[in-house]
Amino acid sequence: MRNVIKIRIAMSALLLTAGSIAEGQAIPTAITPVSSVGGSPIVPNLDGELHYALSASQIIQFGFYGAGQETSSTALSGDVAYTAKSTMRPFSMIFAGGLILPNQQGQDFSSFWNIAASQGYIARHWIFNVSDSFSFLPQSPTTGLSGIPGVGDLGAIPVQGPVEGPAGGILSVSGNRYVNSLSGSVERQISHDTSLSGSGSWSVLNFLDKKASASGLDSTQISGLVAVNQRLDARSSASINGTYSIFTYSGAVNINGFAQPDIATRGVNASYQRLMSKSLSLALSAGPQWVYSSDSGIVPSKLNVAGSATVSYSRGFTNASVSYSRGVNAGSGVLAGALSDSVYASLGHTYGRQWVASLTTGYSHSSGLTQLAVAGTVPENVRYDTFFGGAEVRRGFGPHLSGYLSYTVQDQSNNLPAGARNALNGTNHTIGIGVTFTPRSTRLGQF
Repeated sequence: MRNVIKIRIAMSALLLTAGSIAEGQAIPTAITPVSSVGGSPIVPNLDGELHYALSASQIIQFGFYGAGQETSSTALSGDVAYTAKSTMRPFSMIFAGGLILPNQQGQDFSSFWNIAASQGYIARHWIFNVSDSFSFLPQSPTTGLSGIPGVGDLGAIPVQGPVEGPAGGILSVSGNRYVNSLSGSVERQISHDTSLSGSGSWSVLNFLDKKASASGLDSTQISGLVAVNQRLDARSSASINGTYSIFTYSGAVNINGFAQPDIATRGVNASYQRLMSKSLSLALSAGPQWVYSSDSGIVPSKLNVAGSATVSYSRGFTNASVSYSRGVNAGSGVLAGALSDSVYASLGHTYGRQWVASLTTGYSHSSGLTQLAVAGTVPENVRYDTFFGGAEVRRGFGPHLSGYLSYTVQDQSNNLPAGARNALNGTNHTIGIGVTFTPRSTRLGQF
């Protein structure tokens, strides 16, 4: 039990600092910095051991490759986590990946890989951190640690996986894509209750299928943040930060056939964090966000409100979280810039020694920054409504072996008359059944 809690804390911290592993481009423009105001930062009691899990599963998909189509495949996957013991030089690493074998329906061999590492250094008045993440995925991520439905990692940790659903909020269908994201941060404590911090990140999203009929939009994002952080009391802290992001597109054209301009955002945000109890925490951030571009005729300047809110609960054998975010992103490889409102929720509970149940769901409403002009109508923004949800039930058959059954649904619609080139349009379902081996687990459903 104790080792499970250590791994949970360390993995959660890594996922928060490493950014979006599976899509990279969805680094938020309204960032809430992690601050150590008031003394030494909270560092988990790490065990310095390598933890891993191995799974084999059979995945059945309905409608994923087209309406009415049913496919099945076999997947071999694994998860690995390591957290160093050092509190002065904390290091964390997480990996989730595997292979999807060819099937009788003609689907080729494919693989999925997510890896992230974070290295910190803590001096007397300084905190430094650098992290890098890389992923290679055959589809947009949705549920679980890997983002691939049906592989048995939905309840691996009490938070979302590398990203909370599709980065940017839109499910793309253009196949294999890779993402790399590099970020760094520094914080200087100037008094017992006050600190200054700054961070920067670079991320790239590239689709490997360059066919004109299916290619996604390649994009690069560069972001920066500076903040003043203040501890209010033993349980509360607040900060004021300024953010800047720029999005560029490689060889992309917008929906009207013109070269896509660079898009930039600026924002000022007020953030508040509160530890309500030992089990419940709250984080809020909100502020104005200005959007402008290198061609205002295609992407006009605009003032939005960006923000985020997260409520997390963890007690005994139950973990739950609900989060909301609003802001501009690169568009998920579907749109050349989008403003998205997203809500995500997760719940996990252990029943006795033999059963674990996990649920996760998300909804996003995304609106393109460019407008669609249809003859005889008033120009309007392209809009996508995206929903996904997953459930997994796991039963233990011994101290280190368990079996699971999972179900995932994805649904997406848009306001385009003829649909979209690189976006899911409709509903699909995925059922997964498999076994997992966790040689160092101390609690069912964890590794």
